[in-house]
Amino acid sequence: MRMWMPLLLLLLVGCGSNATAPEEDLLDRELFKEILLEAQLIEARVDRELVVDHVLESPVDHYYEELFKAHGTNREAFERTFAYYNARPEELKAIYVEIVDELLRRKDQVRQ
Repeated sequence: MRMWMPLLLLLLVGCGSNATAPEEDLLDRELFKEILLEAQLIEARVDRELVVDHVLESPVDHYYEELFKAHGTNREAFERTFAYYNARPEELKAIYVEIVDELLRRKDQVRQ
């Protein structure tokens, strides 16, 4: 259940945000997809730290700040973009399909 909490939180934030933000205020689709993919990896890392390593508090906020910094953006731009795609579920679903495909590809590479 823990791993779905951040995704649920993002969906709730997206629902409360301005879903009709002008497209020029949004992150590029590929950049958004890459950040969303890396966010899934952060969540997996945090879950591992909490469950396997028994870390009481994971620096999840720091991980996200480093993610946004590495991509030259910030949480607000990400949330605006998420809200935009959240208002367009078919487009968001397509992005998630691409993310799952990429994660599976990476998993297969590790196995080889």
